[in-house]
Formats: sequence, C-alpha cells, structure tokens
Amino acid sequence: MKNLNSPEGEYTWCFACGKDNPIGFKLEFQEENDTCVAYFTPKKEHQSYDGRMHGGLISVLLDEIMGHYLFVLEGKPAYTAKMEVRFREPVFIGEEIKCVGKLLKRKGRLVEMQGEIINKNNKVVAEAVAKMMLAE
Repeated sequence: MKNLNSPEGEYTWCFACGKDNPIGFKLEFQEENDTCVAYFTPKKEHQSYDGRMHGGLISVLLDEIMGHYLFVLEGKPAYTAKMEVRFREPVFIGEEIKCVGKLLKRKGRLVEMQGEIINKNNKVVAEAVAKMMLAE
C-alpha cells in the first residue's frame, strides 16, 4: 500500500486530516487497489444519539476520503460542488470503520467520486457520490 498523506507542512489545520488541528480527525491515507483508504474510530465527542456517530461527521469522512484522493491524483485541490449521502446503518462509537474513496468519471475539471464507510463486519453503512470541481 502506498502512503497518500499530504506532504509535511501542507494543510496541517484541515479538520479531517490536519496533524496540527487539536479537534480534527487526523486521518491517514493509503492507496489500495485504485482506491484511497483511511481508518477511523469515532469517540464519545463524535456522537449524536447515545453510542452513535453524528451523521454530519460521517459526511465529513465521506467528503474527505473522496476529496483527498482526488487531490493526490491531480496534485491540486478540488471543491465539492454537490454530494449525495445515503446512511444505511448506524456508525457506533468506539468501533473502527474503514473509509474508501474512488474516482468514477471525469469530464474536464468536473470529477465524480464515490465514498463508502464500511464497518467491522465489512458492511457498507454509509455511502456518497459527489461532483467535485478541480481548482484551476
């Protein structure tokens, strides 16, 4: 697996992957079979209803796994133009999840990406499709 983290000194305050952000997720990325993968274990401060991760924070994970992979592939930032999320099952506090992002198609600067959140039983518990616009 190839490391897909941003070079040192870049984007260190990103909420999802920044190493200097004291309240961030601090995600680390690897390449796996033409996808981007990161693992995350939600803590109590990430919950909505007792024992379940907040849906907005699940959306952050999906947005980041897609956007970061596109950043690595293209070497420049991309901005989420539209994202559709489907929540299938709860993400439980304290249970490690796998975040997976992949490129679906590209037309010029507009790229369609897919993201999935997979639980310990290898079941997709949340997924998203996003249209992202590459910076000029």
